[in-house]
Amino acid sequence: MMKDTAMIRPGGSAFDKPLDELLLNLKKNVFRMAEAAGGGYVSQGLCAAEMVAALFYRVLRLDPNHPEWPDRDRFLLSVGHYAIGVYAAMAELGFFPPEKLDTYSMDGSELEMIGSEITPGVEITGGSLGQGLSQGIGLALGAKLRNQPWRVYVLMSDGELEEGQTWEAAMVAKHHKLDQLTVIVDVNDMQADGRIGDVTGILPIAEKWQAFGWNVIEMNGNDIDSVLKALQNSAVVKDLPTVIIANTIMGNGVSFLADRTDVHYVKWSHEQTQLAIADLEAREVRHS
Repeated sequence: MMKDTAMIRPGGSAFDKPLDELLLNLKKNVFRMAEAAGGGYVSQGLCAAEMVAALFYRVLRLDPNHPEWPDRDRFLLSVGHYAIGVYAAMAELGFFPPEKLDTYSMDGSELEMIGSEITPGVEITGGSLGQGLSQGIGLALGAKLRNQPWRVYVLMSDGELEEGQTWEAAMVAKHHKLDQLTVIVDVNDMQADGRIGDVTGILPIAEKWQAFGWNVIEMNGNDIDSVLKALQNSAVVKDLPTVIIANTIMGNGVSFLADRTDVHYVKWSHEQTQLAIADLEAREVRHS
């Protein structure tokens, strides 16, 4: 059973629904969006679900009624196509009505397929991979220079480690001792053209970040207890930025998606939604 320590939100009330329930709901809403649109980045929404749930439901200091609250933590979705999972969490928190999920990726919708600042509460336009970390460093440095308490969290993909800009940014973060910065790298070994090891090898990952002077935490990104522990540990590190290496499985929990190389983007139907939910619910029973 996952540990459940609720973050106190602005105004003094805790977002206190059980984390198991919230996580399952998040995944169901990923299917809901994909079904309404006829397709989407379902596999990414599933592989990052535990990380998104831990951040939005238990870690980030946010005020959904005031998305521009100055003291909020900043969450930057560098890997912009993962927005399908982030939207699911934001709707649950009340950033926008849940009904808006049914407009995912449609013309004129605030919920674009690739996350952007058009959506209330989304900090940056992502999708041009490799740039989110640089923007996160700018925000973290600004907080440090102004002696502000809020933290910066950047969600990246392992494919972004192929970008040279990532490593230039890593040097800058270490140089400025940006301990308010936590980077989560989703390591699922997949990108649009297949397995990352077959496109441009990036191993060893942890040792690279250590060589750049970062505090490094490795964990199972599909286990929410491990995610929460890693995030809690990152918040107490002094004088070093932290990178969390989150090992995940694309399409985690759904048998007809999991760990396949051809599910970067998938077409989606009501029948697939029903099959996927049955898979997830059967898995919950096995682990209860």
